[in-house]
Amino acid sequence: MAFLDPSTREKFVRFRQQKRAWVSLWLLTLIFVISLFSNLIANDTPWRVRFEGRNFFPRWQHVPQDLFLNDGVMTRPNFREIQRTERFQADARNRMFWAPIPYGPRSTVNPADIPVDREVTVVRRRVQRVGSVNIGEDFTILQGMNAAWFFGVSSDAELPGLPVPDAVRDLLVPRFDAQEAPARTLSDPDGRFEWSVPAFSPRARPPRRVRVTLREAFPATAAVRDQFTIPEEGEVRWPGWWDDVPDAVQAGVLDAIEEVKSVPVRPVRYDEPGGYAWEIQVTFESIHFPFRPVRGHPMGFDESGRDVLVQVLYAARISLSFGFLLVISSVVLGTVLGALQGYFGGWIDLIGQRLIEIYQSIPFLYVMIFIGSVFGRSFLLLLLVYAVFNWISISYYMRAEFLRLRRQPFTEAAKALGLPTARIMWFHLLPNALVPIITFFPFMLVGAIGSLNALDFLGFGLPAGTPSWGALLRQAQTARHAWWLITYSSLALFIVILLTVFIGEGLRAAFDPKREAHWEA
Repeated sequence: MAFLDPSTREKFVRFRQQKRAWVSLWLLTLIFVISLFSNLIANDTPWRVRFEGRNFFPRWQHVPQDLFLNDGVMTRPNFREIQRTERFQADARNRMFWAPIPYGPRSTVNPADIPVDREVTVVRRRVQRVGSVNIGEDFTILQGMNAAWFFGVSSDAELPGLPVPDAVRDLLVPRFDAQEAPARTLSDPDGRFEWSVPAFSPRARPPRRVRVTLREAFPATAAVRDQFTIPEEGEVRWPGWWDDVPDAVQAGVLDAIEEVKSVPVRPVRYDEPGGYAWEIQVTFESIHFPFRPVRGHPMGFDESGRDVLVQVLYAARISLSFGFLLVISSVVLGTVLGALQGYFGGWIDLIGQRLIEIYQSIPFLYVMIFIGSVFGRSFLLLLLVYAVFNWISISYYMRAEFLRLRRQPFTEAAKALGLPTARIMWFHLLPNALVPIITFFPFMLVGAIGSLNALDFLGFGLPAGTPSWGALLRQAQTARHAWWLITYSSLALFIVILLTVFIGEGLRAAFDPKREAHWEA
């Protein structure tokens, strides 16, 4: 730090003493450096291909498909498909050397290459019987639905005309008299089920029928659940309870096992004679994107079948690069314009401020939508449009600093010595006006990263298919079950923003002018 003046060195030492900010600076730097090497870490093109005694480097040279298949196609091949061909596998010396993550940001993973268990799961569980009956004014059953078991009959057709117990009749009397009555539940004398009567509000005409719900007594200990899997190949080992299942139900389950690999099937239900009610569910995990994390893909897949880990890695490079470039361009432009206003003052300052206020009133989002619809969306276009709007805030701070510094004695002395205006501004005033730039830089970076991902979330940011945390969050909004989309993208965004805020707090504390003020005796 020998090239720094004593005051700046003291501020740098104070920043290093802010342990949280110092560690955050190194962590953010490490994340940015790793993201800069995304092409080397995650790529769907092999580093080196050894084929028939020759070495090829597809990353740096064009390797046509004709070289491997002799089909006359001179375009870039699908190296994964080439690796599976008989000609490539005929020689054990033929090899492909891949990146640590052999997938690129636009690579769609073949569902057949996803390592999942291709087996059928059969789950049997006990279910609670639920039925209902309509009771007439004579307190007899008019109609029933799934209620035969509760009355010990074989079908619902035998229910009309059966009387209800006296206790239930007492609950129904106020309702047939059009009187207000609360919801009530009444247990069967044998404790097998309960009657549930809904609440009733008075009305002009009394009802002619009342619906009563019947529920089987179902304590927590009754939640029996049996499960076994049927492998894709090999002998099936049926569990002991399978022999107790009726033959017709077994046939339905076997049909479901055959059908579930192509279409979802409904559960098969059956009742034990005089016993419990059971439900057998047959499931098969088919691969539909977005798909959950699996071995080799710890962050799962997005709606296009792309690896989320690769998307998060490349999105970090794009977000941080965009943020740094935007903030640097905004600082340069804002510093130049603010310095000119503050140093010269007068009509230059007055006219400049009025023009900036008019320019600031232009709605950025509308401009972005208009330019994107005319010229399309791209990284450079988004950076350019954002930069021409993002410099205004920093120009205010630099204007104020130059207005303050131009009246300082050292500025008057430089003018008296006849130094050029440009030299005074950039070599004498600017080094003393850097405090706002240094302290606001991390917070401007947070705003730039957040704005980029917000635009991507809304669909007005980078082109479709570009890795982005905001795009992953937009996918998570439509695919609510895909928890991995919102978890990892929001976690990456949170970590980067948190580290940047910690750095900003440390810089603000290190450059705080109040810490340098002291009384001397």
